[in-house]
Amino acid sequence: AVLMKLEEILKEKKLSKLKLALSTQIAPSDLYCAFNGKKPFYPKWKKRIADFINIDETELFGDC
Repeated sequence: AVLMKLEEILKEKKLSKLKLALSTQIAPSDLYCAFNGKKPFYPKWKKRIADFINIDETELFGDC
């Protein structure tokens, strides 16, 4: 559910995953792995992503 919401927001804002990765200083390969479930979204990544797309971190990722 988190990934679907994040992907919807990226579409709404016309942002690519690459742009998200570069803007949040997360290696694109790491971010793609997180989207594919091969890596977790680390707490620092969650904060950077939420700050970049200007949405509350809890609203985006839940309380995990």
